[in-house]
Amino acid sequence: MIQIIATVVLLGLLIFSIVKKYNTTVVLLALSLIAFAGLTIAGGSVMGENTCGSAFFDIFEKIESSASGTMGGNVLIIMSIYGYIVYMNHIKASDMFATMIASPLKKIKKPYLLAAGMILVGNLIKIVIPSGISVAALMIATLYPVLLKVGCSKATSASAVLLSYMSVWGPSDASLYTALSLAGIEDVSVSEWFVQTQIPVMLITIIVVMLIFIPVSRFFDKREHAEISEEDLESKSIKDIGVPYFYAVLPLLPLITILVFSELIVGTIVISVVAACYFCLVVAVIIHTICQRNFSQCFNGVSVVFNGMGDYFKGPGILLVFGTLFASALNSIGGMKLIVNGLTSFESGTVIAVIVITLLGTFVMGVTGVYNGNVSLIVPVMASVIASAGLETLPFLHLALIGLALGSSVTPVAGASLYIASATNVNILTCVKRNLIPIICGGLTAAVTTLVLFG
Repeated sequence: MIQIIATVVLLGLLIFSIVKKYNTTVVLLALSLIAFAGLTIAGGSVMGENTCGSAFFDIFEKIESSASGTMGGNVLIIMSIYGYIVYMNHIKASDMFATMIASPLKKIKKPYLLAAGMILVGNLIKIVIPSGISVAALMIATLYPVLLKVGCSKATSASAVLLSYMSVWGPSDASLYTALSLAGIEDVSVSEWFVQTQIPVMLITIIVVMLIFIPVSRFFDKREHAEISEEDLESKSIKDIGVPYFYAVLPLLPLITILVFSELIVGTIVISVVAACYFCLVVAVIIHTICQRNFSQCFNGVSVVFNGMGDYFKGPGILLVFGTLFASALNSIGGMKLIVNGLTSFESGTVIAVIVITLLGTFVMGVTGVYNGNVSLIVPVMASVIASAGLETLPFLHLALIGLALGSSVTPVAGASLYIASATNVNILTCVKRNLIPIICGGLTAAVTTLVLFG
C-alpha cells in the first residue's frame, strides 16, 4: 500500500509542477532523488548488484546509470536529427520545403483534416522506425512547420505529433519479439503476425483516432482561443527564398534513406537513423557547395549543425535524460506493479478481460511513460489473463501492446512527450488533454475489432 501511495504522490507532484510551470528538469531530478532516497531508507537497493558500495551514493550513481543508457540511444538519435534540421534551416531548404508544400495545401481549407493526415503518416513511418522519439523528431522536422503554415494551431499540431507514434506494428519493432519471448511463444513469424493480425486492427484503430481527433481539436481550439499562424503564404514567392527548387527534397532525405534501406525495400541493407542523418548531411553539404560555388563559406557553415546539437541538449536533451531517470524511479518503487497485479487478480468474462487487456496498458503507460519497461511488466500478466479467458494468444497479445502504445500519446512524463513540448513550446498537459478522448476511443476500437475478428 505504501508503494502505491508513494507512486501516486510522485505523479501528483509532477503534474502539479507542470501545471504551475516549474522548471521541469529540476522537478524531475528532485522527485527522482526523493524516490530513490525513500527506497534506500526503506531498505531497498537502488543499484542492486551494481552498487558502488554505499547505499547513499548509489542514489547519485543511478543518475549516471540512467543517463548513460539514454545518451547512448535516444538522445544521440534526436541530436543527430536536430543537427540536420538546423542545417536545413541554415541553407533555407526547410523554407523551400514548407512553402512548396504548404502553398497548395492551404487551398484545401481543411487544416484539421491535414493534421489528422499527419497522424496516419507518422504511424505508417513507425512500421519502419519503431522508435517513438525518432518518429516525433522527424514529424517536427518536416510536417509540423507545414501544419502551422496551413492554419493549424500550435496545440493541434503538437497533439498530432504526439499521436503520430501511437501504433505498435511491423517486423522491425523489437517490443514484439520481447512480448513473444515473455509469453513463451516460439516459432512465430513476426512478418506473418504483422500481415494477418496487426495491419487490420491497427489501421482501423488509427482511422478512428484520426476521425475523433478532428472535432476534438476544433472544440479545444475554440474553447482555448488557440493562436493560429497568420503568415500569408500567398504573398510569399518561392523565388524570394533564393535557393533552387529541388532543395525542398533535402529535408526529406533522412526519411527517404531510412525507408529505402529497410526490410520494406532493400532488405540486404538496413541502416540506423543516426547513420542516415550523417549520410544525408554529407550529401546536402556537397549539393549546397556545388550550388553556391563557395567552398570555404559552405564548409564553415556546417558548424551550425554542432551548435544546434548543443542547443538541443541544453533543452529537450536534458529533459529526456531526467525523464528517463524519473521513469526508473517509479519502476524502482514498484507501485505500478502492485496496481497491475491487483486489477488483474479477479476472474472475468471475455469482454471484461479484453477491455482490461487494452485499457490497463494505456493507463500504466500514461502514468509511467516507459514503454519497453512496461512491456516486461504487462505482457506476463496479460498472457495469463488471455489464457484464463480462453482467447487466441497472438491477436490479444498484440492488443495488450496496442494498449501500451496508445498510452504513449497521453503520457506527460515520457521522453518523447517532453521533447515535443520543448520543441513546440506547448504545455504537454494541453496535448494530453486533447488526445485523451481520441485515445480512449482508439483503445475501445482496437478491443472491439480484435474481439470481432479473432474472439
